[in-house]
Amino acid sequence: MNALTQSLDFLDYAIVVIYLAGMIAIGLWIARRVKTFESFFVAGRMMTTPLLISTLVSTYYGLDVTFGASEVSFAEGVVSWFAYARPYYLALLITGLVLVRRLKAFPFLSLPDIAEHFYGKGTRVTIALASFLYNLPILSIIGMGILFHITLGLSETQGYLLGATIAVFYTLLGGIWADALTDTVQFVVMCLTLAIAIPFALQIVGGFAWIMANLDAKYFTPMGDISYGYLFALVFTSFSVFVEPALYQRIFGAKDERSVRRALLLGIVLWAAYDWGVTILGIAAAAAVQQNLLPADLEGRQALIQIVLISLPIGLKGFFIAGILSAAMSTVDSYLLLSGGNLVYDIYRPLFRARMTDAALLRWTRIGIVAALIPCLAIAVYFKRITDAWVFMSTVLTATTLIPIMAALFLPGKRRSREGLLSSLFGLGLVLTYYALLTILGREEKDSFVITLSLFSHSWDLWREYSLFFALPFSALGFILGSCLKPRERSDS
Repeated sequence: MNALTQSLDFLDYAIVVIYLAGMIAIGLWIARRVKTFESFFVAGRMMTTPLLISTLVSTYYGLDVTFGASEVSFAEGVVSWFAYARPYYLALLITGLVLVRRLKAFPFLSLPDIAEHFYGKGTRVTIALASFLYNLPILSIIGMGILFHITLGLSETQGYLLGATIAVFYTLLGGIWADALTDTVQFVVMCLTLAIAIPFALQIVGGFAWIMANLDAKYFTPMGDISYGYLFALVFTSFSVFVEPALYQRIFGAKDERSVRRALLLGIVLWAAYDWGVTILGIAAAAAVQQNLLPADLEGRQALIQIVLISLPIGLKGFFIAGILSAAMSTVDSYLLLSGGNLVYDIYRPLFRARMTDAALLRWTRIGIVAALIPCLAIAVYFKRITDAWVFMSTVLTATTLIPIMAALFLPGKRRSREGLLSSLFGLGLVLTYYALLTILGREEKDSFVITLSLFSHSWDLWREYSLFFALPFSALGFILGSCLKPRERSDS
């Protein structure tokens, strides 16, 4: 075991074990009260504002955001908050003010429910496949592997399996109620541990004064050195909020429109504060490397956990690890639940067993949750950076679902079935083709792939992350083509 593992005391391990046992106990307690699929999947539509705040904030702030944001700030500085995070706050604000009212007007349970209502089963299945890929908690499981590798000396693969097993256990038992109640505990733990860690990390590197005086100026440039093209790609990626399956599930599970709107507006403040804290810790880790407190070859995705483990005293380290586990597990359980729902409720049931009983639906969804772990673990190694994986997953979801879903909810008149089907297929196909071509034909640069196109003495660099620039117009083209054809029409009410 490495030096960092040895720096953990018995007290630290005890705190982590007690925390994990508490999460499992909540799952067991809730399991006795979950009798129907609606209760399992959308909490019987009874979630109130406090519960919604906790589950929304903690679900979105898994290790993908926690390690991903600190990874960016470790390498690039405050651009992590100003460029990568802020577009999402605006998208969440628009969702709370505009989208919630429209969604609460329908008795839907999932994002693909909307697709089938307006366009039919073909669009439902296409959107469910994109949603399934997006919902796989790949990023948080990667983060758990990193955490257990550092703290327990396990291999990252063993870490993946350990963390996923714990999260799956109580999600299988209690569904969204277990998820929401454990998220409430996790929300408190993750916020407290982050707030405690920041002053300790700053103290060990000499505070803001040392950081400002000695780190490269790029760390304090709000937009960093990212190109306008990449910046616009980040803005486009934030559109995924408008079709975010976990957000839709919480909206459908809310007691009323006002509860979820309040939760979103208050959540934006908490998200912004949490992002800023993670950004500070990433920069502190960069300062620690410069002072030889951390190794010079430190990987960015390990920056946050490493700076905290050399900063905190015994006891608080265990508390912090519990907080990091909270961030991971609150996301893993939420998205595994959605992935299982995509496989069974959104694909298997409408295609093969339309008359499935409620008990069978509940049983098969639990099987789907376990099945979702297999592709999740299989593709976790493809991307070198957590942020790259996040961009890809968001791109797939947005390209496939944004145009048809927004058109269904807000365009007047009847929707035609082929509008949704062609729009979703065109968007999904373009993204997958674009990524494949750049991976095969492009050159590797900055942990991504880029290809240079030249025409009439001008050249343009097309990065892998630019796929939405082409996918959204292509999806819109599919929608227009579908409008020009003459399929069966469906009512929008």
